[in-house]
Order: sequence, then C-alpha cells, then structure tokens
Amino acid sequence: MGACPFCRAQTLPGDSICYSCGRVISGASGMTQRVRGEFSRGTTRRASAGSAPMKKKSDGGGIRRRRKKSKLNQLGLVALIAFIFFTPDAREYVLAKWAELETFIMEGIAPAQVFPVEAEYTVLRSVDLWNNDSGIGHLEESIPIPTDYSSNENDEVSLAYTDGTEKQKSTIQRVMNIELRIDGEIISIPKDGLPTKSKANAVITNQGNEVWWPGVGQGSDYCGHGSCVRISMDIPEFSQESVDLAVTIEAKSHSWWHSTRVDGKVEGKSVGASVSRSGTFDDISERGEGTRYVQFGQHKEWYDRNECQPAQPNCSPNFAISGKQSTAPTVVQTAASIEASLPSDLKDNVYAYGRATFDWLNQNVPYDYGAGVQARSGEICLVDGLGDCDEQSNAFMSIMRVKGVPTWYAFGALTDPQFESWQGHGWAYIMIPLSDEWCEDNDVVLNTCYVEGSVDVVNRKWLVHTPTAYIDWIEKTPASLIGEYYTGGTMSGIDRVRSFSTEDYSVSGGTWDNKWLQEAL
Repeated sequence: MGACPFCRAQTLPGDSICYSCGRVISGASGMTQRVRGEFSRGTTRRASAGSAPMKKKSDGGGIRRRRKKSKLNQLGLVALIAFIFFTPDAREYVLAKWAELETFIMEGIAPAQVFPVEAEYTVLRSVDLWNNDSGIGHLEESIPIPTDYSSNENDEVSLAYTDGTEKQKSTIQRVMNIELRIDGEIISIPKDGLPTKSKANAVITNQGNEVWWPGVGQGSDYCGHGSCVRISMDIPEFSQESVDLAVTIEAKSHSWWHSTRVDGKVEGKSVGASVSRSGTFDDISERGEGTRYVQFGQHKEWYDRNECQPAQPNCSPNFAISGKQSTAPTVVQTAASIEASLPSDLKDNVYAYGRATFDWLNQNVPYDYGAGVQARSGEICLVDGLGDCDEQSNAFMSIMRVKGVPTWYAFGALTDPQFESWQGHGWAYIMIPLSDEWCEDNDVVLNTCYVEGSVDVVNRKWLVHTPTAYIDWIEKTPASLIGEYYTGGTMSGIDRVRSFSTEDYSVSGGTWDNKWLQEAL
C-alpha cells in the first residue's frame, strides 16, 4: 500500500487519485474520474486527522511583524515629507532641484528654431516698376544704406572695469560691399554713404536716370532718416524696369541673455542680463549717462503718425506707442496685470517685467497675417488681441513705457535659416540696467553696467540677434525720423513692388537652437 502525499490516506497500487481528498497523485491520469466525482466523499483507509503535511498553519506572527514594519516605513516616509515641507532650507532645496528637473525636461521637448552662428550673404533689395499706360511714369525713390551694428550702439565698450580694463563689444552686422544695379549698370556705393554725393553731382545712367547719396537733410533731394541712396528715374510707357541694391553682409548670432538656454557658441551671454542680475527701474537713468532714458524711457507717448503739433487745432494724435492712461487704458491695465503676476521680490526688477511681458504677448496675442497697411498702435493691438511684427512690437514697447523702460525700433528684413525667403520686418530694442550689487561684485564701472539688446516678440527671440535678421536701420531720435524711414519716396503713373531676396550665402561656426519656452520667474 501507498499513502496520499497530501492527506496521508492509504492508497492501493494503481490508484491515480486519492479517494479521500480527491487530489491527483499520479501525473495527469485519473482526471476523468476526478471530474466525474468517482471517488469516495468520506475519509477512507484510515486517513490521518488534521491538516495536510504541506499545509501547516501559521501562527500569524510573521504577518503581524510584516504589518508592523510596513506601518513604521509609512510613518518614516510621512516624517520625511513633513521635514521637507516644514523645514525652509530643505523645502527650498528640494523644490529647486525639482524646478531644475522640470526645466530640463521642458527644454528637451520644447519647439525650437535652428540658426547659424555666423553667415555671409548678399541680399538684394529690389524695386520693381511697371508702367502699363501711355505716357511717361516717374519715380523718386529713397533706399536706406545699411551700416555696421554692434552689441552696444550707445557706448564704446560692452563693459568698463574699475581697474581700467574693458570688455569689448561685438560687431553683429558688418557691411562688406554695396552696389546699385540700374539700367544695366553697376554703381558702387561707399560704406555708410560717405563721402556723400549731392544731386548736383549725381551719377547719370545711360538711360538718363539720376543716382546720388546726399546724407541727411530736408526735402526730396536728401535723406530723411539717415544715409540713403536716392534715385530719380523715368519709366517709359508700357514698360517694366527694376532697381536692385545689392548688399553683402557678414553677420553673427549674439545674445544679451545670461542663460543656460543660450548655446555656448553664441557670443555675449557671459555679460548678459538675467533676472538675478537685473537692476531696478530707478537704475535706468543711472546707466549709460542716462541717454536711453532721456531719448526714450521718459516719453510715455511716442511716434504720432498724424504728426500733430502742440495745440494744433483739429488734429488728433495717433501714437504708435503709448503707456499713458488717457490714450492707452488697455496697455496700462495689461501692464498692471503683468506686474501683479510677478513675485513680490521681482516687482521692481526690469528684466522680470520685460520678460514677463514678452511671454504674455506670446501666449495671448497671435500673429495677424492680414494686417493692414498702417500698423496698429500698441493699444489697438491689445484691444484687437492680434498683431503682426510692427504691431506686437508697439504693444511690447507701450507696456515698457508704462514703467519708463527705454525701448526703440529696429527695421530691416528677416529670412529663414536657409536664406530662401525674406519679409520686411520690424522689432524692438530694450535697455536693461544690471544691479548695483552685481556691478560692484564684478568690479564694473556703474555707468557702463547695462545691456541693450534685441527683442523680436513674434519670432520669440528674447535678447538675441541672429544672422538671419538684416538690420536696415535702428531708430534714432526724434520720433519723426520713423515716418521718414517709412516714406521712401514718391511715384506717379506706375506700379511699384519692393522685395528682398538672397543672391548667395554661406554659413559657418555651426548652428544653435532658439527654444520657444516661457521663462519661470
């Protein structure tokens, strides 16, 4: 006889199942009998009483010990969390590390645009003309002459140190060559339009058209806003003509932003501005001899498109930029909301106010692809809730003027990173003082301790210049010069189209990513 290995009941040789407990005791055979219930329901063959040998009862002590240990672990975890969130230093450390991790993750998945570090290219500024009628058409055209631009147009250096040494500024755009192509001829234009050439000494083309570069002055024989090439030409009946100003440029990326988001290949970030380095609104007039504050910051209203004179009857001003309650209540209200959103220790921080405005516009004001001929003012841009490049720049600068932050225009054209297509473009510049503490800790002469950099709201370029931005002209005072820049001449009996295109280009120094990501202040 055998015994069931489970209940120890006696079994006979050949039994496939135990007729006492019903378990299979010989492989898979006997399953048919088991399924059918063909075994005794009672104990047989003197089955041993009690639990099966393999199913001994536990006294429960191990389970109780494990439960007690688990509760202790839970209490320890609760105590650790309480320590972190009720101990200021520990809480600050953990939250800072979490913020770093969150920022790292967000930067990794954020959309970005890729820009070259450096580029050399020839851009054509073209004027295409059509005379579709009988009779002679006529054009008086003014084309701006671009110039070299640096990382600080208001000072001789980037920073001056108390020991007499200096941090040199960078050239962000260098003009290599300028030529005008007209009537099948090529006329070389001197850099900066110097020496000037008066209309009396104009170059006469083989078609009898006149070309000269007279410098700044009043009247149609001169340039209204700055250096320019002037053209006086006739367009015969039923004909098409074109004029091209070909400008060869060397340009490089530059950042005025001290941030890990800016690639190390980009110049300028080491002495750039950040929320921790920024000065206050009161510091603005104490930097750069107060020049930018006097020129721009102190003026709540700027660039009256109607050119009203003081006390002029029947003339209502139409300011492109306004931070004044009476003419721009929406601007003032938006500025107050942005300021209120800042932490208490940053409400007087120029950088934080500017960056928060930049991010707010990107989140709340979409680009208007159907904007009209005359740009919306900053006030109307906010009321309508949309705007193109000029209009969102007007909104940004208006909000800055509420707090007396100097901002001013830059004009030119923008191309894609492959230099395939161009559009006329307008954006802003801003002046940000660095704090007294940072300047003193780094032995910087206080008067030179500031940055002035580019802010392109619609292209999400914060305190950065890229080689893809061709600078035609950066604003100078008075504001009436802006209207002169926009005017560009007169015509009669013809149709005119102005455009930009690339003749050739090359890039060097690699590329870098400009991340489209809001900054946590």
